[in-house]
Amino acid sequence: MRQIITSTFLLLLIGTVTVQAQRSDQQERRKVIKERVEKRDGLQGQMRRGPQTMLAKLDLSEDQKEKIKGIMLEGKQESLPLENQLREKRARLRTLSSGDTYDVAALNKVVDEMSALQASIKKIHIAKKGEIRALLNDEQKIKFDTMPDRAQKMRRQALVRKRH
Repeated sequence: MRQIITSTFLLLLIGTVTVQAQRSDQQERRKVIKERVEKRDGLQGQMRRGPQTMLAKLDLSEDQKEKIKGIMLEGKQESLPLENQLREKRARLRTLSSGDTYDVAALNKVVDEMSALQASIKKIHIAKKGEIRALLNDEQKIKFDTMPDRAQKMRRQALVRKRH
């Protein structure tokens, strides 16, 4: 009887230790996952807040902020239909390149159309950037000109991801 009680006690003790060890492992994993999510959200949050971050770094007056927001809104309204068309062309390109027949001429035509849309979008961005720059004083222009554009940020982040 004494041996059964001792054996039962030892089994319970071993079970408790095992459960505690697993629980601490899970807590560590949760902590690591939480840190990763916070870090990722922080980076994505910064990317989402691009214009707001830019406005804060330039020390703009309220009048400048309002005018710049208006210019940015105008630019988005002009470029959004083109961006939508570009997405449609990308989908068309995928459709043409994955079908039974591979029509190089049709693919080249879609690529040319995509290039024209990308050029139009870039021209809108350049024009709006010029309008924004015209509102700034000399000190703000220097800060504005040294800020990397979105494409540069994305390339830099892609390089960082490749290294890790």
